[in-house]
Amino acid sequence: MRTERLIRTAGIVVLAVLAGAGGQACRGGKAPTAQGAPPAGDITLEGVKTVLGAANDYASGVLDATQGNGELIVAYRYYDVDLQNYESDFANEIAPRVQALFKRFPTLDRVRFLVTSNNPVTPGLWEPFTEFVLDRKTVEEIHWTGFLARDILDLVIKHKKS
Repeated sequence: MRTERLIRTAGIVVLAVLAGAGGQACRGGKAPTAQGAPPAGDITLEGVKTVLGAANDYASGVLDATQGNGELIVAYRYYDVDLQNYESDFANEIAPRVQALFKRFPTLDRVRFLVTSNNPVTPGLWEPFTEFVLDRKTVEEIHWTGFLARDILDLVIKHKKS
């Protein structure tokens, strides 16, 4: 079945309601190298923000990034401009950012995204949206040129409902 194949390909491991996450906060470190990649093992909050963007009241991006239990935990805020089509708009936004994140940090092996989104009824209110995990092996197996960005979240939603 197409959904099962995509779930396997996308490597969505954990899907649940947004939950609190612990861990040691990423701290600053050495400056990026001339090639634009950080030194091995040096994943910082600011470095993650340069790839995924910095969140504010009117822009998607990272609120926090912590290291915990062998994974990078990213608190990501998704801002939907038109307050419609959240799933497909989010997937189109996050897919290329995920690809870029793993390219930027060669030592990164696993990332857990905890995503909140703006509420269409109450501006300024941010609500749990989704949570998903991706690992390097899965990201490297995806044929990004033919992969539809919307399939990432499509998998999350379908899997979560089953």
